[in-house]
Amino acid sequence: MQPISGGYKEHFAVTWFGCVLLCAQIVFAEAISQTHHRHHLEVLQGQSADPDTGCGYTGSKVIFTALYGTTVRTPWLNCAVESAMLKRGNDSVIVLTDSIEQFKESWPGSLPNPARLVDVPRCLTNTPLQHWLESPELAAAVFRQQNIANALRLAAIYKNGGVYIDLDIVPLQDKLFSAVGALSMQCTIAECGEDFWLNNAYLNFPPKHPFMWQLMNAFALEFNGALWGFNGPRLVSSLYNRLLCADPLVPRSECAGVDLLPVERLAPLNWANTIQALSSSPAQPEFDFHNEDFWAVHVYHNMWKEACIPQPSVFNDIMLEHCPQVSMYSSNHIYCQVLM
Repeated sequence: MQPISGGYKEHFAVTWFGCVLLCAQIVFAEAISQTHHRHHLEVLQGQSADPDTGCGYTGSKVIFTALYGTTVRTPWLNCAVESAMLKRGNDSVIVLTDSIEQFKESWPGSLPNPARLVDVPRCLTNTPLQHWLESPELAAAVFRQQNIANALRLAAIYKNGGVYIDLDIVPLQDKLFSAVGALSMQCTIAECGEDFWLNNAYLNFPPKHPFMWQLMNAFALEFNGALWGFNGPRLVSSLYNRLLCADPLVPRSECAGVDLLPVERLAPLNWANTIQALSSSPAQPEFDFHNEDFWAVHVYHNMWKEACIPQPSVFNDIMLEHCPQVSMYSSNHIYCQVLM
């Protein structure tokens, strides 16, 4: 047998190396495929939260956010927090804030302090929002603080799961916290149109849900810092419609388990009539907040910037029943003064 010449040796070595490389690629691709498939199943089944997400807490909670800076804080906004604590327990409710001291100034000392200091850049790490936080678009945004709060809620719910609620939504029933996989409706499509009918005031999702990842990705890519509501209600509505989540004939993993919290669950039903409805007399109320169909009251904070809470009124009764400590602590700041 003739010895293998140098040329054949080189050809054999190259062929052998190519085979090894090809086999390695196949094995790697198969491993990636299996990992992706396993991750996909875990997401749909509700994967557990990471032990340290950087968001200031662990485990699924009911969360609110109170970022200060230029944000004006109204004492009665704490009503939603106390109401949630009464229904879910003190340990299950937290407020993510950038200033615990400022939060304490308007929080009753008779209640446990639910505030948790959050490191926003760390919470947004390893999400599509990580680089957005340092982007020139955010730096130039008109509503910078509001948009950081929007981003924070998305990252916290994606990483840990749980229920996010705006501070101007006062829970009336424990049922509000059980609507897993739900987004809140701003109004019906007939009332508002397809581009503005959902909002991000209520988010209830398990950890690592694909829809929340898609929401963060769209937030970063389509961010508009000049328009109020663009990165909140408009973004949620647009993504929901683009993914065809409402079409049962187009199943998508991003839409799996995504449901809507109907407008009928939030009182008053006519959001444009909020101040009049909540200021109405308990003797002749415009709506009955004891109605079991109502799971929460959406107060719409922006409408009350220059308003006070009448006594007596439906709003006053809601506070006395669902957040008595906040009502007592804030009475000098939130109620209309009666001139004698």
